[in-house]
Amino acid sequence: MVSRLTDISGLDVFTEDGKRVGVVEDVSIDPDSGKVLALAVGRVAEDFLEKIGVSEGRGVLVPYAGIKSIGSIVLMKNLPYTVKEV
Repeated sequence: MVSRLTDISGLDVFTEDGKRVGVVEDVSIDPDSGKVLALAVGRVAEDFLEKIGVSEGRGVLVPYAGIKSIGSIVLMKNLPYTVKEV
């Protein structure tokens, strides 16, 4: 189980159906509320980028609402949450 935000950095990210997405590189936090807004995922798999309609990019932002669980890996929901190219 992850107990600190720094523990999230470097975790592999997968979809619910087991497809590798990439690696957590950073966490976006609302400075006023302290709530996690999104995970910045880098080294994104080319097939995932194609699936979301991005030809190439440095990474993607996954809204925290699209995260199912965080442990030894990050598991994304398969729901159509907006993933932004960064």
